[in-house]
Amino acid sequence: MKKCLIFIFAIIIFQTVGLQAQSIVDNDKLLEFYQTQRYSEAAAYLQTVFMEDTQDPKELSQLAYSSLMAGKLADAEKSYLKLYTQQPTNLSTLFSLANISIRRGIDEKAKGYYEEVLKLDSTNFNVYKQLASLNKDDINTERIKYLRKANTLNPTDADVAFSLCEIYFNMNFFGEASKVLQPALAADSTNLQLLKMKMPISMANKKYDESIATGFKLLSFGDSSTFVLNNLAKSYFLKLDYRNALKYFLIIRDKSFDNEGLYYNIGLSYRGIKDYKNAAPYFEKAITEGISTKIASYYGLLGDSFEEVNKNEEANVAYKRGLLFENNGSLLYNIALVYETRLNDKKNAISYYEQYLKTINEKEQPKLITFIKNKVVELKK
Repeated sequence: MKKCLIFIFAIIIFQTVGLQAQSIVDNDKLLEFYQTQRYSEAAAYLQTVFMEDTQDPKELSQLAYSSLMAGKLADAEKSYLKLYTQQPTNLSTLFSLANISIRRGIDEKAKGYYEEVLKLDSTNFNVYKQLASLNKDDINTERIKYLRKANTLNPTDADVAFSLCEIYFNMNFFGEASKVLQPALAADSTNLQLLKMKMPISMANKKYDESIATGFKLLSFGDSSTFVLNNLAKSYFLKLDYRNALKYFLIIRDKSFDNEGLYYNIGLSYRGIKDYKNAAPYFEKAITEGISTKIASYYGLLGDSFEEVNKNEEANVAYKRGLLFENNGSLLYNIALVYETRLNDKKNAISYYEQYLKTINEKEQPKLITFIKNKVVELKK
């Protein structure tokens, strides 16, 4: 019996020693994984070393870090939550859990962790900056509150200053926007993002020379974007310097830009120098750009709907309105057809069939041309 007890005790000691030996990490091996950024292998290795239900803070930290760096967010969160349970005021753990939540798209959860950080450190700039970014709507009291606090703590941070200036500008708080911009630009006078924000703010504050100087500074840095050229031209225009305004408006070649507004401003600039001959075509272009290309088809569908309920006069009125926006062959044909078949008005039917003929490509649709011509001949009898 005594020998038996000694044997069992020896087995227990052996197993305990074995488990302790198993928990020893080969630091050189782990370091190699980290240095070569093989974080998945590092995480897998640690999982073979540590017990599955380990509660050891050091082991949990290693598991959490390697899993996080490997992109295994669920595994990382599991380990960090264990650490959080043990040390709920650990800032590193709270930041990591917030980061994981953001990467998993759970913004509300991230906000909660950041709020806990603020309870421990109410002057943490990075937390306010992150909380502002998590409140995505510009005109959002929470977003504004966090940006203001972040800007107060670090008025030279360009990202925060730009975001806050943009909100103030959209709210027409131009003076406030300028106050926020000044220290950030003083700290980084070549920041293109801040300089581009300065142009519209200067214009809004009627500091046109300042806006022009900023525009030339941006051009000297190689930024000849549509934004810069347009604001430079507008600054000259607001100074009533129409020739220089034209110079920069006419350089803009961005097809995705607001062409209606551009053509309108060019027209106004030509008017400013009393060049009405050149102003007129640009006002015409502005009108064309301001009208949807689908208007004619809308009137076509409206006319067809009137036809279906025998409102033939209304149908033709709709079709003719469509022609004001586009000389559309199908509209001309529909008008002629209504005059011929529904209103028994041969004279107008002939007139619109003849107009329709002018829109048909003779090489592509010779049979259609013959058909319409024959129809006209029949109507003239």
